[in-house]
Amino acid sequence: MNQDQFDAIVIGAGPGGSSCAALLAKKGLKTLLIEQNNKAGGKAMTVSKNGFRYELWPVTGGPMYNSRFEDILKEMGLASEMVLPSHPTTMYYPDRSGRYQPFSGSLFGSPPDAVNQPEASPEVQMAKAMKWLGITEKDLEKIVRMAMEDATLTIPDIERLQNISYDEHIRKYDLPQSLISLLGMQCNIIFERCVEAFEQLGGEVRFTTRVEKIIVESGQVRGVQTSKGTFYAPIVVSNAGIQPTVLKLVGEDHFDKGYVNRVKDLVPSLGLMGTRYFLNRPFFKEGMNIAFSDMTYWDAERAQKAAKGEVPDELLVFNVIPSNFDPDLSPPGKQCVLSSTLCPADPDMKNGDAYWAKLDHMMDRIWPGFSDCIEYKETYGTKDVSTLLREKVLPGIGGECIGLGQVVGQCGDGKPSFDPPIRGLFYVGCDAGGYGCGTHQGIDSGFNVAGQVEMYHHPFIIAGLMDIFAGASNRRSLP
Repeated sequence: MNQDQFDAIVIGAGPGGSSCAALLAKKGLKTLLIEQNNKAGGKAMTVSKNGFRYELWPVTGGPMYNSRFEDILKEMGLASEMVLPSHPTTMYYPDRSGRYQPFSGSLFGSPPDAVNQPEASPEVQMAKAMKWLGITEKDLEKIVRMAMEDATLTIPDIERLQNISYDEHIRKYDLPQSLISLLGMQCNIIFERCVEAFEQLGGEVRFTTRVEKIIVESGQVRGVQTSKGTFYAPIVVSNAGIQPTVLKLVGEDHFDKGYVNRVKDLVPSLGLMGTRYFLNRPFFKEGMNIAFSDMTYWDAERAQKAAKGEVPDELLVFNVIPSNFDPDLSPPGKQCVLSSTLCPADPDMKNGDAYWAKLDHMMDRIWPGFSDCIEYKETYGTKDVSTLLREKVLPGIGGECIGLGQVVGQCGDGKPSFDPPIRGLFYVGCDAGGYGCGTHQGIDSGFNVAGQVEMYHHPFIIAGLMDIFAGASNRRSLP
């Protein structure tokens, strides 16, 4: 095998690509990882500036405990680097006067280390949450009914729910608006180490290298053409997104018209824009804080209005404070706040200034005195996401926060397959192959796709399994 020939090539070192590449290298495949930027991470990329170290965008993933984050770190021998915040997430919801009130604690169960803490018991947490959201005993009966019915859903029941939205599902229970707002909001550094582990396992990484074309001949992947040469492999795993992969990197001519139309019709997730605030003194104690109201979660109607240029009266505000996860991420006595809000995914959106101004206003309204701590700030938007990470190939698409929207027709059985109709081509990341939220979903896809690639690369594994099952079947048929 020459130096430009590999078993597999992975395009993009985001959560899905970097985890998949590391797993393939561990499985013994000669793997090349290509990244157009100068470091790994994708939308979880970290940078250093003026003594601060932070992600370019706030990063989230769910579930937080017993998650794929832990799995990939353990798989790569990096379990000791798992970091959880020293302070809980605080959420804010307005009272009747419109003043946002805080809630610190767990709404959906307690973390593992809180089992023996009376103040963290489910009963205490429930009482606090009911008071915070204004939930009555009568409301609680409806909530318990929903929880019990959801907990006892069978697989056929869940499959029947695939064609209705979550909003439609919960509305039938006549829940209080405050809880609907909370559920609507909920719906809405390790990757560099994975790449280091990948290299230690013999994988090769090419940074600042842009993939220009995926080479396909007679329905079979042959390799990739890049800004720095051509590399060959019978397997290519793309973390560049389904639409950019099909419509640009491979090209429509290699797919039938029906498949191309399906790809073009896929709906992107919402965009994310915001401001990085650099403070001259610590202001927040929490690792994350989230402020929402009955007007800030997005449904289809609000998303459509925003796409037409209407800026919401109130914004969902999501803040991540890196130094509250690890104090070394900020200079002593200072703090970085990564603040964000939802917006359309269009990288050419024209009203960014209005969103940033509204976000400044919301930050000072919810947290009085916050602006007094600001030393300097940086704004970011959907154009930055598209420029760095996800090439625009269709109007209004490219600046999405995650990838494809988790909407009716794109979840469950409707989620695109990670195995498209070209031999040797696979998708990885939040567009296909994974389950969960944000970066968790990307890593889950990395695990699932790596397993499929290994079986594709070693077809004798499948043949062996078939022999085993055939033998078992024959033994059962003996008298």
